[in-house]
Amino acid sequence: MICPKCGRDIPDGTVCPCSLEGPPLSDNPALNALKTVGSSPLFLALAVLMSAWALLTIFSSLGVSDAMSSVYVYAFQYGLDMDQVQAIMNAMRSSSMVTAVLGSIPAILTAVAMWLHFSTCKSRQSGNISTAGLTICKVLSYISLVGLCLAGVLVLCGFAIIIIAFLVSDAPLGSLFDAYGGYYSYGSSFSDEEATIAVVVVLGVFALIIGFAMGLAIAYQASIIRMINRTKTVAATGMADDRVSGYLVGMTGFSAACSIISGLFALFTAPLTGAASLAHAAGLILMIVLLRTYGKAMNQVLYPPIQPPMPPMYGTPQQNFAEQQYAPQDAQQPPQPPVE
Repeated sequence: MICPKCGRDIPDGTVCPCSLEGPPLSDNPALNALKTVGSSPLFLALAVLMSAWALLTIFSSLGVSDAMSSVYVYAFQYGLDMDQVQAIMNAMRSSSMVTAVLGSIPAILTAVAMWLHFSTCKSRQSGNISTAGLTICKVLSYISLVGLCLAGVLVLCGFAIIIIAFLVSDAPLGSLFDAYGGYYSYGSSFSDEEATIAVVVVLGVFALIIGFAMGLAIAYQASIIRMINRTKTVAATGMADDRVSGYLVGMTGFSAACSIISGLFALFTAPLTGAASLAHAAGLILMIVLLRTYGKAMNQVLYPPIQPPMPPMYGTPQQNFAEQQYAPQDAQQPPQPPVE
């Protein structure tokens, strides 16, 4: 039979799963879908993983200052002045503490944003959603976007300056190449022009690769900002929006793969750093699942299942009685046999 509430095809005599679900978190379908995804166990696990990432990042950064204690042993073996070494180590330890705190700020703010969004989605006191957590993530993405743009401009300008310096310099690059690579070139020699062209080409290729990687990272941050803006629009207007960028999902998966590889390698040298990287990778994988779930939930709000029209026989007893009471008399009387 067909459930008249959600339109599902269920076996006869069974209870539809929609009847077992709890009351909606909001009267608005779009806000209810947003709050349902934001208060799901998957999002709770995401908040826990982001918190673990922040804590492990702080501990791994503080462990660097503890590892510097071995410098005293080497200083004593080489007969250095221990007072000067002590002053240098104190300065390095204080700077490492500041670096640890500053370097962990993005991870800490991300964890705080996840918990804020989970708490506002879990609350049943109001059907509205606070966007404080989304705003924190948006500000972090803007900072990352600006930093990537500045870093990309500086790196490309540096490559351009180096290439121009090689083009206008009169350094004998050909003889330099012959001095370091002539043994392997079996008597071949490079002219200064050929060596300059080779260096410029290599630097140009490196500049293109770095520029392409920077462009992908900038586009990724822009995609995150666009997704946050769409989610905040849904929270503010109650209008469903099922658009989830495939580039955002793909780059999140790529970032998770990179974090897994770096975390596995770091486990052998710096266990806390490796664990932090693996926790971040697990959080990114959960983010992909949540983005997919969010898109499907919004798609169901925009395009709900079509409920088939109910035939009269499935109406209430009062409706059936009324239809029989006010039916035409000819329709109520059975047909008479013909008279011979």
